[in-house]
Amino acid sequence: ATDPSGSPTDEWEEPEGDEGDDSAEGAVRGSEYAFGEGAVFPYPVGAYEEEFREGVEEDVVYTVDDVALTPSGQVGFTLTVRVPELGRVLGTGFLHVRCAYEGHEGPATSEAPLGELESGTHAADMVCEGPGSPSSVLVSVVNGEDEADFRGPVG
Repeated sequence: ATDPSGSPTDEWEEPEGDEGDDSAEGAVRGSEYAFGEGAVFPYPVGAYEEEFREGVEEDVVYTVDDVALTPSGQVGFTLTVRVPELGRVLGTGFLHVRCAYEGHEGPATSEAPLGELESGTHAADMVCEGPGSPSSVLVSVVNGEDEADFRGPVG
């Protein structure tokens, strides 16, 4: 079958649109990153929507690092959120983190939830419970409209 938008080979070999239309789609659908790689989401600067200046944005960056099995057999990792100076806090009330591996999917938990984040770098140690000792895991991070999947080996 042929693809009406062009050759499938061209479409997949040339990842055009890291800026532009695909960027907006990526913000809705989410994108996949390697562990240690930063998922970047632009936010307008200002305390209230009426204060936002058009085109003035700063990047909030999410990373997943230090993925390893814990002594109790859980998958442990560190979720880091780097918050720029936005003129307000970044809320994480809608933050949901999930892990998937070997046919199992479940929520990641943390003893210290992130809460409202001032500018700076914030880290939370998280764990996922599941069967076995997976060699790789998918960690999905969703905070409001920000969605990013991090995939990689378990150390």
